[in-house]
Amino acid sequence: MKVMVTTRHIKNTKNSEEIKLHALKKSKRIERYVKAEKDPSEVRFILSSEKFRDTAEISITCGDIKATSSVETNDMHTAIDHAVDAIVKQLKKQTEKKIKEKRRTGAKTKEEVIETGILLPPESSETQDIQVHQLPSKPMSVEEASLQLKVSDANFVAFRNSENDLMNVIYLSRRGQRILIEP
Repeated sequence: MKVMVTTRHIKNTKNSEEIKLHALKKSKRIERYVKAEKDPSEVRFILSSEKFRDTAEISITCGDIKATSSVETNDMHTAIDHAVDAIVKQLKKQTEKKIKEKRRTGAKTKEEVIETGILLPPESSETQDIQVHQLPSKPMSVEEASLQLKVSDANFVAFRNSENDLMNVIYLSRRGQRILIEP
């Protein structure tokens, strides 16, 4: 993890070095939430002082994780501490969001489970009486699907739309109207 500390308008060089060391020390807290070995990561501290205001700005980039924080107080050390706290809070939220997303998409289709070699339980009698109809592999326009609905004795036709390559359904309502459903 690359850490860069920039100071602006700090007169005393001794004080400037002390503040840089404090920022580097606090960056260790941020390292816990950033996986530097997977993605190149960069943490930037911009510390500035104007009259009675000390401002600490922190920005992090690591792969798809980006976070920024800016805090203004009377003391530079507390500004750094509060900015790091805010960054840690943002990083925790982003990592928890990723974990929840992975858990949601963790369910696999039947084909993926078979490919991995995990055995499925035998199918129940409820699913054995389901008839499977294959969709035509050739995409259709809405007009073609409408003609197909007219010719067939079914109440609906599911088809792949040739305009946008998405799955669509056209069905006959109780009033006899043709209704198109798009995702």
